[in-house]
Amino acid sequence: TQMGSVEVLWMGNALSDDALKYVGAENDRDPILLRIGSTSPNSIVAGYWPEDLNMDGYVRYTGQGNDRDAVLLNIGSTVPSNIRLEQIP
Repeated sequence: TQMGSVEVLWMGNALSDDALKYVGAENDRDPILLRIGSTSPNSIVAGYWPEDLNMDGYVRYTGQGNDRDAVLLNIGSTVPSNIRLEQIP
């Protein structure tokens, strides 16, 4: 995608592949849950991990400022099965 004269990528690609997916195989939501330990969706992990999609220094699956919402918002937010394809340079 282009913003002015700058090429940018869609926020939410936790797998660093060519698609943003919220559900289904190889989705970008599951890596967030795996990073926080999979046992409690309320856990938070500090660090700029690939799953820290909003780059705030924390990986969150739920709550305010969570990283999961970025995926949903960037695929269109009304249909979780949508896929947004990217062109990776």
